[in-house]
Amino acid sequence: MHTFPISASSWQRLGCIAAAGWALFAAMPGLQGTARAADAKPGASAASAASTITEEQATAAALKVMPGKVTGVTIEKKRGKMVYVIEIMTATKGERDVLVDRVTGKVIGTD
Repeated sequence: MHTFPISASSWQRLGCIAAAGWALFAAMPGLQGTARAADAKPGASAASAASTITEEQATAAALKVMPGKVTGVTIEKKRGKMVYVIEIMTATKGERDVLVDRVTGKVIGTD
């Protein structure tokens, strides 16, 4: 295996090129937030938080269609969308899940 010595000035140039490439990537429309999407929790970034409803809003929407006591709230991918899954204990049907779209706030179904 051959190694090639790299001078300090070459490392500096590589650093500048890498920084410029990252700045260009970050400025491209449609790619913001994709570099760390696998590491982020749903709703963790400022951009995604601004475009989603809150847990409280999702709970209120779910209780309008399925009255009862909320026993749990999670975020999952259901029916091809990221949704809040609001678990509700009803008086007559037992525990039911209400699916609320995270972007629109609309109830998309029950399980």
